[in-house]
Amino acid sequence: MSFTADERPLFDEVRELLTATVEDLTADEVQPDSSLKDDLGVDSLARLELVAAIEDHWQIKVPMEEAEELTTVREIVAHLRATVPAPAGEPS
Repeated sequence: MSFTADERPLFDEVRELLTATVEDLTADEVQPDSSLKDDLGVDSLARLELVAAIEDHWQIKVPMEEAEELTTVREIVAHLRATVPAPAGEPS
């Protein structure tokens, strides 16, 4: 299942952050329903680095309790969609 037009840019940005954070991960390997741990090899250290990158990129705070519940790429995108304010002039 793919993303809607307004979710696609978030997915692309999350994919970039994942490939920058996880060693030997390529953009082609990151799919919407990829499990961070099982499919992408995100260990506990890489998860902390990913959360820090998300917080820095979007200037938000992701509590660890919430971060631990984000187990797939799609869940991260849904969380960002609900958390990150829409740019001015775009529907939220």
